[in-house]
Amino acid sequence: MDRRALLSAIGGSVVAFSGCAEDAGTDPAANGTDGGTTGTDGQRSDDGEGSDDGTSGSVDVELRTVSHVVTAYEPSPSRGIDPEHVVPEAEVPAALREPLAEARDGGFETDDPDDALLAAVDEFRVYDSGQLKPYVELDGTRYAFDPTLPTFTAELLDEPADEYDEDRVLREARERDEIDSAAVETFVDALTSDGPSVARAEYRRCDLPDAVAAFLDEHDYLADQFGVSRIRTAVENEDPPYAITVRELSTEDMWERPVIDESELDAELVTFFERALASEHREPALPGDDRSQLFADDVPDAYEAFTAERDDPVYYQIDGTVYDIGVGEPRYDRLPVSVSVAPSEDAPREFALAVAPAPGNVDDDVEGPYTFTSRGALPSALWVLNDGERWPLEIVESDGVEGPRPSRPDGEALESVEAGGEMTATYAVPESLPAGTYVSRGLFGMSWGVTGQTPDEHGTYPFDLGITIE
Repeated sequence: MDRRALLSAIGGSVVAFSGCAEDAGTDPAANGTDGGTTGTDGQRSDDGEGSDDGTSGSVDVELRTVSHVVTAYEPSPSRGIDPEHVVPEAEVPAALREPLAEARDGGFETDDPDDALLAAVDEFRVYDSGQLKPYVELDGTRYAFDPTLPTFTAELLDEPADEYDEDRVLREARERDEIDSAAVETFVDALTSDGPSVARAEYRRCDLPDAVAAFLDEHDYLADQFGVSRIRTAVENEDPPYAITVRELSTEDMWERPVIDESELDAELVTFFERALASEHREPALPGDDRSQLFADDVPDAYEAFTAERDDPVYYQIDGTVYDIGVGEPRYDRLPVSVSVAPSEDAPREFALAVAPAPGNVDDDVEGPYTFTSRGALPSALWVLNDGERWPLEIVESDGVEGPRPSRPDGEALESVEAGGEMTATYAVPESLPAGTYVSRGLFGMSWGVTGQTPDEHGTYPFDLGITIE
């Protein structure tokens, strides 16, 4: 069956509301409201009867599902090429500056690269294994350079050595006094495995340190958790001519996916994205949550037309800033859950929100436990807006929620509920909130097991609450 319970959102990061666990990385981990009313201005509607001071009595609450959810956030700049790895021109080693300028203006070639040039290239190696991140900025433009220079390489053979001279083996590398050079320590660390978190790798240098060369004169083998293995060495690009080429880095290079500028989009679609970015969730009620979120009744035809032409995810650049924007359509029929809301019988300004596993709501043979998560509180953090001010709805009582509470306001609450159980929270509407009609928007995530399937399924349940204070 099709477990991707969401609107196709090719061309942006998808908001996953129900589906296989492989979609978990795109599930929005934020909940809240981008407005607070049934109107378009996000404010209350004064159609209720109130007391003389604007405060009042009973509360009526209506639970409503959501047609579309738009989630937008600024992705990390390190998703593609981390800007921190782009070396400013003033910090490029002197021996490399002129070759790079020549390479950019027509090409650089030599039969005899000096040691200073080789050492300068090695300064762009960022890991023990010698991985090269050859990114520079010249005259305000970012480039990647490709050096075709003599490069020493070393690695351990996969097969343990059957016979070896014990005098030419280095054992327990990090505990031996034999390593008295930082360069040799880097060499050994690159080649040997150190438990499950550090694998064997290849060592690469254009300018081989004298200490490493001396070490190799005395050692042919290294020992680690996989046994004693021979060191295999080689030299790449051993013969001239040698060269350095450069290419300008594109926006796609920097972000690791295409970036679509607003100038390339239909004006209606840009307005839709701007509406999502300007939603009240842009100013997080949950500190640390930097995602904008908009619950929308409709999606512009221009969005579906644009995404239908693409088969790869993209970012969008709006007003000079890059965003990951996803549009999802909730599929409540894929979620084994029931949600209900009712005014409190004991307190006029309180209502209860109940969430319970409902295996019978889906076709699969689902099984518990059913795990619920939400930022800030379970079932959801809720609030409304009045005259631009955010009014939190305090949870005054909870039942069936026995798990750990979040330690910070932006923490994630988590709870597992078995079939037949229920999770209920009683929310209090502030006494000083004026009479009128408001909208509060909430969201929680859940995961559950399916017989014979690993990993678990997951989904997200967004909802609206129409709150009327009489």
